[in-house]
Amino acid sequence: MKIKRTLLALSCLTLSVSASAQFSLNKLVGGDGLPTLTSSLTKKVGFTKVSAPYANTVEYFGYIDSDVKPDAVINDKNAYFIYMWVPGAIDELGVRMISPVGDLATPEKGDFVQDNFTKKFSKDDKTWFDTWLRVERMDVVDASNIKQASKAIQVLDEDDDGDDTYEEKRHSKYNSLVRIKTELSSPTKALVRGLYRISLTTYKRGEVEGSFVTTIGSNVPGVKLATSLEELDKLVNN
Repeated sequence: MKIKRTLLALSCLTLSVSASAQFSLNKLVGGDGLPTLTSSLTKKVGFTKVSAPYANTVEYFGYIDSDVKPDAVINDKNAYFIYMWVPGAIDELGVRMISPVGDLATPEKGDFVQDNFTKKFSKDDKTWFDTWLRVERMDVVDASNIKQASKAIQVLDEDDDGDDTYEEKRHSKYNSLVRIKTELSSPTKALVRGLYRISLTTYKRGEVEGSFVTTIGSNVPGVKLATSLEELDKLVNN
């Protein structure tokens, strides 16, 4: 009987830990902080599986309005670029975009912040847009050539409303998330060191306007983000 009671107690404890782990990773809502960006890797905890967080994450905070010049037009919508330098081969790349930032987070040391974010966000932290993102591979693998990048050579993934890490309560579920796995056996699917680009726009009617926070997750540190190749070159090479 003692063994049975011990096993029962351990089972209850495991279930309790499982519930709290799942909550802490995937159930954070407004006011509790920015939700953890989880990967496609799952770990068994007790009788349930939870999504494991990325080993390294970094945020980019931005605010878009009529003062920000669009970089391109995608699907008849103004689109804006975030350039990303990945310093080494990675197992998986996660890219999530949430709008508005609201009370979810404030920039911290190590985060990347658009020039006009703080000023605009202090006046308006509620305006949001229905995010849509695309991740592309650029034609640069050598950091010294970042400024010479001329084109995207491959679309890796895109998404409209796929975020599964945040139970959005401020508006309908309109946040975006992609998880891109590497395939070393395929040159076109291998996530190698190099330059990548995130294209940001909106899928629904209307213009892109409001605050957003983009979270990048991977298994390597040192990912750099910027809205121009010149700025990214300074971050990576200076």
